[in-house]
Amino acid sequence: MNQYGRRAQRHWQEFRPGRIAELDDAEAFFTELGNDVQDEVRARWTAERVSAPPVVGESYLERAGRLQQMRHEAEGEVLRELVLLPAEDDADLSEDPHLTDAQVAEEQWREQHLHALLAGSSRPGDFSAAERERLRAGASARLLELTTGLSDEALGREGLL
Repeated sequence: MNQYGRRAQRHWQEFRPGRIAELDDAEAFFTELGNDVQDEVRARWTAERVSAPPVVGESYLERAGRLQQMRHEAEGEVLRELVLLPAEDDADLSEDPHLTDAQVAEEQWREQHLHALLAGSSRPGDFSAAERERLRAGASARLLELTTGLSDEALGREGLL
């Protein structure tokens, strides 16, 4: 298990112990999650590096610092999306003054069903086309792939991408 898998495992042990208890093989899950996070960080950082224009007059150390900052930003994004998930009992969502009751209910529905996909108690085919659209609307493709275990192609066939 790599550093990201260990970090996810520690975070989930503290904030999502019920989710860990529902996993068939937590060690395998966190090993795979860690590998997926590492691959996603690398992909985003590479894309950012390739698309970033060179800075005229930039020294080697300035360039190294800029590239390292890009990597940290990519890593932070991926960790927030896939690893540092909110606590199981996090009531902040319902207390957010910017969300309507309907938005809170929608987020809670989405979380419940993504959790069911993650735990293996439901499959993408269990959802109607409208429900699959609701799941897709609030989740990144990477999160859907992780929770369902399906490739992008399979997610597309299931109507989730």
